Amino acid sequence: MGSQDFPGLEDAINEALSKDEPGSAVSSVEVLEGGHSGITLAAKKADTDGVAGVVIKVAPPGRPPRGRHDVLRQAHILDALVDVDGLVVPRVLTRGWGEWTFYVMESCAGEAAEPVLDSSTRVFDHGVVRARAEAAARMLGVLHRQPITAVAGADSETPNIEAELTRWAKVAAAAYEDDAPGISALPDALRATMPSTVEAPVLVHGDYRLGNVLFDGVTPTGIIDWEIWTATTPGVDIGWFLAFCDPNLFPGVGAPVEGMPTADELLATYYSAGAFRIADIDWFHAFGRFKLAAVMAHNLRRHREGRHVDPFQEQLPSTIAALINSARTILDGGR
Repeated sequence: MGSQDFPGLEDAINEALSKDEPGSAVSSVEVLEGGHSGITLAAKKADTDGVAGVVIKVAPPGRPPRGRHDVLRQAHILDALVDVDGLVVPRVLTRGWGEWTFYVMESCAGEAAEPVLDSSTRVFDHGVVRARAEAAARMLGVLHRQPITAVAGADSETPNIEAELTRWAKVAAAAYEDDAPGISALPDALRATMPSTVEAPVLVHGDYRLGNVLFDGVTPTGIIDWEIWTATTPGVDIGWFLAFCDPNLFPGVGAPVEGMPTADELLATYYSAGAFRIADIDWFHAFGRFKLAAVMAHNLRRHREGRHVDPFQEQLPSTIAALINSARTILDGGR
């Protein structure tokens, strides 16, 4: 797919650029290979300094730009964080709304990889794995100590932990119970053991994992995919991030990776960046596993119903079961 599949978009982008970066223009607009979050395009931007790559996030045409399709909301948080020491996010170059709603940002160098899940197709240097995981944990700590007032309006939409649980319980309810045995009981079990007090809300990425951090070697160059950022308790990000670093949770689709720090080591790195300690951290481990199982089970149902066919989904039942069983074990007092 190219610019012909998005009639008028290239003209809209260049009109916006003419105001924010006079003399620059984009061309060669194509769907970004590997992009899975809404409509993500790559293009070349030419200006007086030469030609550079850019990435464009676009709201689906004909649909209101709400929720994860509210691309201007994503641009808003990138603007707020782009100059924060210890964080790396793409710089927004321009944005537009109307027939097409979009923003254009710098293309960050490097790659985004999920070592535990990608180890079947490549060999990771153990030093690189450790350095990347520690850098990601450190940046998450920096993100979580930014005041929510850094993003105008974030405090007015702050959900509580009950709202977070309810949100993902709805996703779990959309799964087939046969694909995720025991998942329907987890929301009540999580609710019954919910921490009585939680940390003050912070800015939360919502899908923070190594696969959403670009690295040039071991140097982080950009945290991407901010579709579901919000302001809530930091444990929501931590439980999700650490789940992706545990190979035991992905039987059949993941494998141990030499160099991957333990959860306790990554937590220590996270705290070293100035983040506040999270009480009842085990509950958030369980919540992260539940949330991941819910997402996978929902996607498996969509595949089996033909709404989004992806044969890889058929490999997920054992992982979904492992996530559910691990969450249950934690809530029952295990690790």
